[in-house]
Amino acid sequence: MHRQTYLGVRSAVVAGALAIMVAVALLGGAASASTSAVPGKMAGCWQRHVPTLPVGTPAGVWLMKITPAGKLVAYAPGMTSCGAYSDFTATVSVAGSRLTIGPLPLCATKGVYTWRAGASTLTLRATADKRCSARALLFTGVWRRK
Repeated sequence: MHRQTYLGVRSAVVAGALAIMVAVALLGGAASASTSAVPGKMAGCWQRHVPTLPVGTPAGVWLMKITPAGKLVAYAPGMTSCGAYSDFTATVSVAGSRLTIGPLPLCATKGVYTWRAGASTLTLRATADKRCSARALLFTGVWRRK
């Protein structure tokens, strides 16, 4: 009888531990999804005419692809599609109306922007990106869906 009680308690402890692990995994996944998943209306291929950048890139039409998983792929002027050779990649995360763009090859810090998407436009405004004027100049403005 003592062994039966021990096995019952042990089973209850294991079941409780599994329940806690599942709850943590579900709550952790939901929390990260709310701050990192990219809304469907933001995902896609976008284009915008950008002035000459302080890093020497001439003015022209840049393309930007944002994936639902939070990857940003940028295409320098001259590229005609978002499947071509990219200039650089970065990560993006969204929390409400705040978009965070991760470090770039020329910008070691993250930049924070507000965003608003319409049927065919994506408007970005820098709110905290003073350390990287090239990134702020590149991304701030109205992007049109390609």
